[in-house]
Amino acid sequence: MASNSQPIVELGFYPFEDVSWAYDKLWAAVASRCSWLPNKLTRTTNPSNLWLSDIEFVSQTCGWPLVTRLFDKISVIGAFRQTTPESASHFYRSVVVGRVDGTPFDFQGSIAAVNDFESLSGWISLVAAIHGPQETWRGETKISESHFESVQMLCRGEADIASIDSVTLAHLRRIDPAAINSLFVICNGPLVPCLPIIAHLSITASQRHDLRQALKEATQDPAIADATSALFINGFDLLELEDYLPLRSLTANF
Repeated sequence: MASNSQPIVELGFYPFEDVSWAYDKLWAAVASRCSWLPNKLTRTTNPSNLWLSDIEFVSQTCGWPLVTRLFDKISVIGAFRQTTPESASHFYRSVVVGRVDGTPFDFQGSIAAVNDFESLSGWISLVAAIHGPQETWRGETKISESHFESVQMLCRGEADIASIDSVTLAHLRRIDPAAINSLFVICNGPLVPCLPIIAHLSITASQRHDLRQALKEATQDPAIADATSALFINGFDLLELEDYLPLRSLTANF
């Protein structure tokens, strides 16, 4: 990235207002370790507008668009280590929840609430968990546009099953426990890498190194432990694109 400019930085995949302070505190700790980074995050409702733009950025994306349409257009920085029960190091499993109890077999042919067909946790993992890797969904699908709305659709009886990423589910458990407690955990999705932090391709090798170190140090900083705890983060791992490419084996499209 150009040394005389600062990139836009947004981390908008978990836009829960009551933890926005935690993202701000985490990022301030990161930026304090990298002089070329802005001190404040940019809030956006559609981060995908950044990913293929000419704007210099640091962002967070989903693993599926990373290995499909973004893999040769961005630079992979790494991923946060998450503390949810379904996480291990920089890996996690999505949680498949149902309106009624049952086994994965019972939900073959059912109505699925899907946040987005580009979602690794909400779609790719759902198909793999219920039907198996490289299979297709055999029932109806309804687009919800968010994991939160997928849960609401199940609660309203508009869909039978949904796959929710573990961090969103952890937030929803504290924000709307009644809704989550009314659902049944059916199974978990495949073990996949956590959401990647990415940057514009123009990032230099030294900037990439500095950003990685800043993220690693900040997530381990006791001074912001309240923020990282609120975000279910306990570290940062340096990852490459190659760490995500095995995701392609989950479908028959590659």
